[in-house]
Amino acid sequence: MRKYAGLMTSLSLALAATTGTAALAQAQPAASTVKLDVGAKVHDSEGVELGPIASNDGSVVVVDFGGRQAALPANVFAQTDKGLAITITAAQLTAALDKQAADAAAALETALVPGAEIRGVGGTSVVGKVKSADADGVVVATDKGEVRVPRKAFFLTEKGLAMSFSADQFAAAVAETAGASAAADTGADPAPANEPAPTPAG
Repeated sequence: MRKYAGLMTSLSLALAATTGTAALAQAQPAASTVKLDVGAKVHDSEGVELGPIASNDGSVVVVDFGGRQAALPANVFAQTDKGLAITITAAQLTAALDKQAADAAAALETALVPGAEIRGVGGTSVVGKVKSADADGVVVATDKGEVRVPRKAFFLTEKGLAMSFSADQFAAAVAETAGASAAADTGADPAPANEPAPTPAG
């Protein structure tokens, strides 16, 4: 759910701003009258096809919109002559997605400061702290040393800065990185690592 929490809030606000309360109320049919099945095609308010439903957990419906994941509240879908539809246009949805992405990037930039604690993907364990950050990656200081992690591995949660590793996965990746560094020092071939993977900081 963490992946879509901010997006859902942004899109909910966009729906309210562009359609008004009355329009939103009209787009709240009883759950039994609208089937939000995975794979079902979704249209915008003008009948333009947006894409299929990728997932539905009962409250958040994720639509695959041109290769982007648009998370929408289940109660903004309605059944029309063309099939499922939402109450905003494709252009308005694109604008909401773009704004959410820009806001998330700005918030992440603010959070990636030296000394900031970094949690694992589950959010429960602190795996290290930010030492430095640039456009491509982040140097993470751990009790086992410093490693550089691709910037795309980081995101924000309600608990703060986190990365796309569990504490155990990150510890294993750090150990693998240390092994690869040692192998490089001795001229041996290091084992391949999965992406995104930490690399020795230097």
